[in-house]
Amino acid sequence: MPENNDAKSRKFMQLFLMSQRRIYGYVMTLVPNVSDADDIVQETASVMWTKFSEYEPGTDFTAWAIAIARYKVFGYLRSQKTRRKIFTEKTMRVIEQVEAKEDRRHSIRQDALEQCLRKLSHTERRILSIRYEQGATLKSLAVRLGLDINTLYSRLSKIHLMLLNCVKRVMVEP
Repeated sequence: MPENNDAKSRKFMQLFLMSQRRIYGYVMTLVPNVSDADDIVQETASVMWTKFSEYEPGTDFTAWAIAIARYKVFGYLRSQKTRRKIFTEKTMRVIEQVEAKEDRRHSIRQDALEQCLRKLSHTERRILSIRYEQGATLKSLAVRLGLDINTLYSRLSKIHLMLLNCVKRVMVEP
């Protein structure tokens, strides 16, 4: 049983860390006080962990997390009634709509990038994997691949440019 809990903990942390910046950004758009925003993100993470069994794998984890954060933000804003109101309900809805639109655009860009990565050669994907997933420095990667560092730098630049152009093309396609 502990292995299942360990696997659940690892999966939760992986998903949470990938979406933490966007959750924090969402909260900061509605709660300008950094300390309060930090507290809300922590409370959100706590609720997410307790409700993680309700999360449906394969669905948008970040959207699920932001939905939880939204309730925490609303609770915070209701508790601040004695203070000056920061946003009206209408303004908050507009901010949420903008955030949702950004979420969709980010998702589309992510899908386009994944599609373009699949078009790269095995060697190009391996170079990117070692550099970014494994965190290798340019120097260590050059040594590992037996390349001159300038050659590697030039190759990475070409790969980045190919990906950028591919993502732009894919995002324009209907």
